[in-house]
Amino acid sequence: MDFVSTFYLTLFLIAWSVIWAAVLGLVTRSLFKSRNQNPQTGFLIGLVVGAVAGPIALLLMWLLLPDLRKTMTPRSAQIAWGYVFIAPWILGFLLFIFTPMAASLYLSLTDYNVQHPNDMKFVGLDHYQRMFSIRIERVDEDEEEAVTPEAEAQPAAEGEAVAADESSSAGGDFYQEVAQIGKYSVVAKDRRFWKSIQVTLTFALFSLPANLLLALFFAIMTNTRVPGVRVFRTLFYLPTVIPAVAAVTVFQQFLRDTDGWLNVYILAPFGIDGPAWLQEPSWAIPALALIGTWGIGTAMLMFLAGLQNVPTELYEAARVDGANYFQQLRNVTIPMISPVILYNLVIGLIGTFQYFVIAYSITIPAGRGGNELSMYFYNLHIYREAYQFYNMGYASALAWFLMVIVLIITIAVFRTSNKWVYYAAGGKA
Repeated sequence: MDFVSTFYLTLFLIAWSVIWAAVLGLVTRSLFKSRNQNPQTGFLIGLVVGAVAGPIALLLMWLLLPDLRKTMTPRSAQIAWGYVFIAPWILGFLLFIFTPMAASLYLSLTDYNVQHPNDMKFVGLDHYQRMFSIRIERVDEDEEEAVTPEAEAQPAAEGEAVAADESSSAGGDFYQEVAQIGKYSVVAKDRRFWKSIQVTLTFALFSLPANLLLALFFAIMTNTRVPGVRVFRTLFYLPTVIPAVAAVTVFQQFLRDTDGWLNVYILAPFGIDGPAWLQEPSWAIPALALIGTWGIGTAMLMFLAGLQNVPTELYEAARVDGANYFQQLRNVTIPMISPVILYNLVIGLIGTFQYFVIAYSITIPAGRGGNELSMYFYNLHIYREAYQFYNMGYASALAWFLMVIVLIITIAVFRTSNKWVYYAAGGKA
């Protein structure tokens, strides 16, 4: 089975499934509408049924029509039987991956609310327009209110703070301030959307390089032939199998401001007054990056596997040329494990943009994003809209924007990999 034949057959299967899904979706939409039921719900049901029924119908045609099989060449028959054997995976992909993604894309164009499913309406690109509704306004000095030190120190009323936090970003046309630069104020319809992007990108800049460097350091340290090295490898990997929620419980005590283990037993003996790691907004991201080092075991094992595949002849040749340890590391080790670095970088990028469990569990109340939204990650924003306010339409739009951003960054990384990733067989990527 050559690549071209497989590619075109795969495109045919996808197109066939899309046609079935669209046709059955329109039919069930008409049926629901004729019975005074929500036509959008009928369309979604038809979409799911059609995506699964299409490949099944094609498979039955192949199995039940022997004349069709006789007209095929032996090579085409082999390809067809290959698709028959992978049909369970194809059906699983269409049912559990393709169909939910298609349904999510459709929901992002509606105002679907779980509490009022029958009131769903098609809104087009309104959700995406709301996400990117941002403008710059000039702040007039005459309209600014004088803030006294007493008023500045006085906290907002508890009811007002809760009401502001419990408001959804999917409704209303008012603008909220995102940032102020001099005499200009940046305002947006969904302030939390832009805040979540800022927090997620800042965390990626802190956490991803630190995790990759630390994982590489431990891999190099354990890539030795000394007694007990397997024990250290196991200990370094062990935190990865511990549930994230259990790790949060440990780090909440570790990072407490007054009696936390880090401040009391590590920083205090050196005369350092440790901050309130989880309460001060400026220290929230470094604290989460520190927690992220808890799960570097998988990346460490990947680096270790790459290090053990580096030919020893290269190190011997480098030593003959007079290269010291750091020169060998830079000119031999790093280039030879660059494919592993690329893999860990891509996986780390995707994991960073999907960061949720620790940020949700460590904030009190859970999922609020910490003080001044300092731990309000993008996935927390999706969760908030979907499962606190039940705005599945807006949450689906947020999820699709996240997928596009991750896809663009991943493609950019792969496009630049030909300049720094080396393969033993064919040089650069």
